[in-house]
Amino acid sequence: MAEHLMPLICSPWLYLIVFAAVAVDGFLPIVPSEAAVIGLGALSASGSPDVSGLVVAVVAGGMTGDRVAYLLGRKTGGRFRGRRLAAARDRAERALLRHGAAAILIGRFLPGGRTATTVTSGQVSLPPGRFCLFTGLAGLAWAAYTIGLGRLGGARFADSPLLAALFGIALGTAFTVVQAFVDRRRAARRPALPSSDPEPVSMS
Repeated sequence: MAEHLMPLICSPWLYLIVFAAVAVDGFLPIVPSEAAVIGLGALSASGSPDVSGLVVAVVAGGMTGDRVAYLLGRKTGGRFRGRRLAAARDRAERALLRHGAAAILIGRFLPGGRTATTVTSGQVSLPPGRFCLFTGLAGLAWAAYTIGLGRLGGARFADSPLLAALFGIALGTAFTVVQAFVDRRRAARRPALPSSDPEPVSMS
């Protein structure tokens, strides 16, 4: 199997695929970009793919996806429906009010936080210059985090790229589970949000 994957790993097209996956994950969070980047980070420990090219693709993809989410937020103007979506938007808005644009950097590492903060940034008309600055910083920090996890696995299992990738993904999953647990505990301590009408999302 590795022999069939190696031509893609060594191809320049890989960086375009990574760029697209990370970008789409910013406004349509169904693409498992984190696991893919961690796995590629593990493989980069052996020389391919090139780690600098991987960083550029991840940061550029992250900024592009965040920009699309921001524009969607400007267009919808907060016309989201549904209890879970309303709760996510409320948390993101509180974070933006408390931390300003730095909430984009914080949200990048929270489950569901990336899309919530970038869409809400558009809804509250965060200045585009500050938005781009902090999405760039968030993308760079996230690239260092995910690729670093992969390379940690690559160093631990230098003779087995598959085990290296799985080790990095397992670490990333463990961190995500802990973050989700802490976020839920914090949410449970806050006053209950007013219930909203659980209608479908309206993008018009």
